[in-house]
Amino acid sequence: MKIGFFDSGRGGLLVAKSVQDLMPQYEYIYYGDTAHVPYGERAESEIYSLTKKGVAYLFEQDCALVVLACNTASAETLRKLQDDW
Repeated sequence: MKIGFFDSGRGGLLVAKSVQDLMPQYEYIYYGDTAHVPYGERAESEIYSLTKKGVAYLFEQDCALVVLACNTASAETLRKLQDDW
């Protein structure tokens, strides 16, 4: 099983590393959207669009689960992403 991690930058690498250390039997993919960092100053609609693009990419890579390791993306878009998917 593949698990994907999405972040707007690199901070989520700590989250991904911790999970990987606890569950080494899985395969991991990390998507860090450093081209658009920081997300905190962007409109909610833009954060949603950028996050959805990154999450879609991870699902296209056959991830069975995607973790939003970005605080801004989680706070602003998580519920809408769950509803839309």
